Amino acid sequence: MNVENVDALVKDLLEKAGPVDHSVRLPDAEFDVMDAIWGGNPPLTTSYLMQKIGHKKGWKAPTLISFLVRLEERGFITSFKNGKERYYVPVADREEYVRLVTESFIERYHHSSFVSVLNSLYKDKGLDEKDIDEFLEWLKSRY
Repeated sequence: MNVENVDALVKDLLEKAGPVDHSVRLPDAEFDVMDAIWGGNPPLTTSYLMQKIGHKKGWKAPTLISFLVRLEERGFITSFKNGKERYYVPVADREEYVRLVTESFIERYHHSSFVSVLNSLYKDKGLDEKDIDEFLEWLKSRY
């Protein structure tokens, strides 16, 4: 399959993919697989993902494939087969997923309090000048 055909197939798959519920919190192992997919240059093969994450985690191919199947069932990825190889393409957007999961965490554990988050992170350690400067710049750019 040539590059133009692959690009057209990926575009078609993404157009046909349903909306992703980014608010679904993925189990850690599935997130690790998604992170590898988001960090790659799709479409990605099973063997690429085994090299990128499977071997590092000590997984056998069937374990990785189980995670990929679950991610596809959740709508986070789509796939196609070409010959003996299966290719995976992310449907979910990394930034949107991380934003919603972080927002949910802050609502649940910190009652939506930004100050509570900062207190938890820096209770036993101080902020250095660089951190304070970056935070102030961020505040100025937002408000």
